[in-house]
Amino acid sequence: MEINDMNRRRRVPVRGLLIGTVIFILCGLMAIPMFIFNAGIQGQEFSPQLFQKREFTYRRFPGTKIRLGKTKLTPGISPCSTNILSHLSLKDKVDWHVSTVQQGSLTKELGPKILIDHLTSTNADGAQVWDAWSFKNSVHAAVLWPIVQQAAIFELYSCVPDLLRSADSELETRKFKKNLYLVCIQSAIERLKTLSASQDATTRRELRRWAQSLVEEFAADPEFQDANAELASL
Repeated sequence: MEINDMNRRRRVPVRGLLIGTVIFILCGLMAIPMFIFNAGIQGQEFSPQLFQKREFTYRRFPGTKIRLGKTKLTPGISPCSTNILSHLSLKDKVDWHVSTVQQGSLTKELGPKILIDHLTSTNADGAQVWDAWSFKNSVHAAVLWPIVQQAAIFELYSCVPDLLRSADSELETRKFKKNLYLVCIQSAIERLKTLSASQDATTRRELRRWAQSLVEEFAADPEFQDANAELASL
């Protein structure tokens, strides 16, 4: 009787250890698909110099910044036609700004997505709105798109909707340009207020210089004089 009790007591820990091991293995097996799912990161980025977008994918150890392998990139393609591209200035430096990024079920949209969405928006006939507008209004398009491009280079994507809303083809060209410049200058002022004086010194200097160059053409205008004074104070 005593021997049976002793054998029973020995079997209980062994059985518990076995059950625990099985549960641990099952949990590990269940975690593998989740690990793989969350390790994969994909998204899209946009070049303001080229007006092109491209896809990227890479794997990263979940919860860290440790990358598992190299980033894969697709060839860049433009979301618009030569009706817009022909008005852009070629730049020596090419930047790529992240537009969207997805990890697992989470998706984050960033500034460039605003411009891409406008460039690819279509009318009732299926034609891209801003391609069609640029074809019909080539003189105003030659003013609009270089300004949009420069704003994008400085990551002022939040002002793109205002720039496009200002695209009134009925306006005289100088008045048209003035309205666009005011939008950009105000957007630059707002961004300068958020940039650190020490960590973002180069960006601040280049952004302020660009905004001040927009002021020069309309230096006699009171609105631009006020804006220039605010720029100087930042």
